[in-house]
Amino acid sequence: MRLSAFVSALGLVGAVGFGVVYTNQATAVAIDGFVLPTLVAGANVFEIEGKLTAFNVAARTVNVNDTRIVLPAGMLIDTDADGVGDITLEALADPALPTPVGGSMIITGTAANVAGQARFTADGVYFEFAENVVVGPLVAVNAAAGTIQVAGTVVKMNQDPRLPSMILDLGGNEISLAQMAGYEGTLVGVEGHMIGTELHAKVVETEVIVATPNADTVIIEKALYNASKRSVEVRGFVTRNEATGLIAPQVTIDLSCDGLGLVTANVVVDPALNQGEFKYKSNNNAVPTHPGTVCVKTATSPSAQRNVD
Repeated sequence: MRLSAFVSALGLVGAVGFGVVYTNQATAVAIDGFVLPTLVAGANVFEIEGKLTAFNVAARTVNVNDTRIVLPAGMLIDTDADGVGDITLEALADPALPTPVGGSMIITGTAANVAGQARFTADGVYFEFAENVVVGPLVAVNAAAGTIQVAGTVVKMNQDPRLPSMILDLGGNEISLAQMAGYEGTLVGVEGHMIGTELHAKVVETEVIVATPNADTVIIEKALYNASKRSVEVRGFVTRNEATGLIAPQVTIDLSCDGLGLVTANVVVDPALNQGEFKYKSNNNAVPTHPGTVCVKTATSPSAQRNVD
């Protein structure tokens, strides 16, 4: 099962709380009179990971690990772990929605000593309600109730608009909960937060293969860029064409999905699984820069696309 993106979203680095109080950026006056010592070279960065215990929208502050941190005006908060801000502090703190207090935050930034007083400025904020995780067999799918059971845990897709939820097939394509039916017994990974006895999922990763009707279907299981070797590795599967009963002998791989520098890879058929497998790895130094995405198709299939890790 491909859990790379799922694990990377959870495997966020541990951080150190400095135990200082952050100042208002506009005045550089320490909120509680904390005096920051002279910083040595390279010591002006910080990263804090912990529970959100309080916030003040008007002052644009959040309290994490007993540290009050100022968020610059206009800064967006990342909620899907892609490094890009998604919502404002005002939206996160919407009083009509469940409070974010008690959720987890990871904040990075830089420190400065201004007239002997501490000024810490956030340059990145990530938020999630919790880091509750279940990885195990898919036991049941109840499309009518909108739930699945993974191991002994009942899972419902999160409905909070601040944290959009998604279910991904083996190729990283978004699918519906109903499409998981028939894959009971396969491995599933879930990340979300508990409400009562239900795990409200933000991300569900599955081994589901959604075939294209009357066509062969390409599933990209892995796409990885090795920066030190400047090379790319891509692998995946091809399903049997329902109309012809055949499995395509080759796939075309398009790095960056720009139609340039196309390469082909042979498909090795596994009769027992009624599908084929393809693997491609470029020569070292053949791919100078990270391609971003990769697209793969057969002569008769739709193109599958995946972000390159």
